[in-house]
Amino acid sequence: MTGNDGRPDLVSVETPESVAFAYELAGAGSRGAAILIDTVFVSLIIAAEAGAGILVSMALTAMKLQVTTIWIVGVVIAVAFVTYWGYYVFGEVFRNGRTPGKRYLGIRVVRDDGSRVSALDSVIRNAMRIIDMLPGYYAVGLVAMLLSARSKRLGDMVAGTIVVRDTGELALRFEGGSQSRRDSLTAEYLERRAGLSPEARYQAAAAVLAMYGEEPGLWDEPTIAGRIADLAGLRPVVDAPTEAV
Repeated sequence: MTGNDGRPDLVSVETPESVAFAYELAGAGSRGAAILIDTVFVSLIIAAEAGAGILVSMALTAMKLQVTTIWIVGVVIAVAFVTYWGYYVFGEVFRNGRTPGKRYLGIRVVRDDGSRVSALDSVIRNAMRIIDMLPGYYAVGLVAMLLSARSKRLGDMVAGTIVVRDTGELALRFEGGSQSRRDSLTAEYLERRAGLSPEARYQAAAAVLAMYGEEPGLWDEPTIAGRIADLAGLRPVVDAPTEAV
């Protein structure tokens, strides 16, 4: 669903508790740049692993241990395979939808309903990367994005995910007035958080925290709420963390 202002690149989702999240869709340019950065990163990691394999092979040869080269090559290939696919899954699941490339470009992956990507979601969308990359460098994925109303490549379509700009925009029925948007949303989030589902509560907390220029890291929702209360100059509703993770 597009935003009420008619912008085609703005998508909003609403939870059963009537909390609306507004996200700006990431474009093909930023996504392509993020992929390029991630490709460089993961290639360097795999190159380092290959170098380690060569050193191990040389060490075993020097010690005159009878280990065939084919076994070492096989292990290196297996490790490289896990590294390549694990790189994307780890970033999307444990780094709140951000690989290093996405983080640098200010974009992240979320589910269609605005919730965090699960391990299964990430595995599915990245398994489809094999098709999206055909016949050249993400040619199929680019065509799919251009034809999709939500700029989805095939992996996003199958996994039920979207890639959005990490602006932290959140709509909690802000009505304007003398309060700033951030202050208003902060107050409403802290007031309504007890009545939200755990997933909606976490998403609202992470989005409000982003408006203060911080990230939740590995914090749980109560800890984020305490940090938000501190940043807003309110009496903490829970103990606030001493430092970010």
